[in-house]
Amino acid sequence: MAELIDQAIAYARVEEDKEAVRPIFDAAENYIINAIEQKDKAENEKNPIFCLAVEMLFAHWYDNRGAVGETGTLPFGLQSLIAQLTYSTPSAAQEGTEGI
Repeated sequence: MAELIDQAIAYARVEEDKEAVRPIFDAAENYIINAIEQKDKAENEKNPIFCLAVEMLFAHWYDNRGAVGETGTLPFGLQSLIAQLTYSTPSAAQEGTEGI
C-alpha cells in the first residue's frame, strides 16, 4: 500500500517532487492529528476517513499556497470529516456513556 504522502500527492495532482511538498503534507497531517483525540499515527493511517481528511487538507493548502487567495476557512467537507473523526474516537464515545 502506498504511503499516505503518496496518496495525498496523487489526490492533489501534484507534479512537484515529493520532498518539495513534504512540509505542506506534514503540516496537514499534524493539523488533523491535533484536531482529534486519536494521536497514534499508525492507527490513524488505518482509518480511511483520517486519510481522506489529510489528503483534502493537503490539497487545499497546496492549491492555496501562494500569497493570493482566500484564507481562514476550510472546505466544508473537510470540516465534516474532522467532526466525524473527533466524535467517533473511543474516548469520545465513552464520555457520552458516563453516568448511565
